Amino acid sequence: MTDNINYQYIVDYIVNTIPQSSGFLKELEEYADERFIPIIQREVKGFLATLLEYKRPRRILEVGSAIGYSSIFFSQFLKEGGEIITLEKDEKYAAIARDNIKKAGKENIIHLIEGPAEETITTVEGKLDMVFLDANKSQYRHYFDVIFPNLNPGGIIICDNILYKGMTANDALLPRKHYAIVKHIRDFLDFLCRHEELTTSIIPIGDGMSLSVKKGDI
Repeated sequence: MTDNINYQYIVDYIVNTIPQSSGFLKELEEYADERFIPIIQREVKGFLATLLEYKRPRRILEVGSAIGYSSIFFSQFLKEGGEIITLEKDEKYAAIARDNIKKAGKENIIHLIEGPAEETITTVEGKLDMVFLDANKSQYRHYFDVIFPNLNPGGIIICDNILYKGMTANDALLPRKHYAIVKHIRDFLDFLCRHEELTTSIIPIGDGMSLSVKKGDI
């Protein structure tokens, strides 16, 4: 098993079948792998590429920049004139992300805000087409409550690592030290799936992700 989400041979097959990264994205993948820095998994990247190619968002909010990999990847799919706002609390990662965004030539369309996301997210203004949550899982509901009014009808919310190495779905895998965060995740997933203004799916890929679409006329 891989993180108790999927069989390794299935993951290997998917990763080896989808197109591989090249150029600067490949460099960032190698950098992250060598330093054990978590970035979106290759199979998740393949799924998101399909979704973003279809959606072509104008404005994206990302919560959790890390080294800037995912925001640089997302930027390939923006509509002309679009932008990405990405939030990062870690000073070291924020500096690395800024440098990588500049190296990628994306500093005019990717705007990084440094500081605790539960605070900086309240400063984000304007309508959004996509929100990508990949930060403190216990704060996902707070992020949602703050930003949902800004999400356009037809907009999407993607939450990464939502199955949390399988622990979200199986108490037998759940050590006591992770009980609180898993409870937060379970409560949040129940909230998403029962929200009258959302259509939500939980997808067992990578470390699990949820995909929610805001209902309403586009």
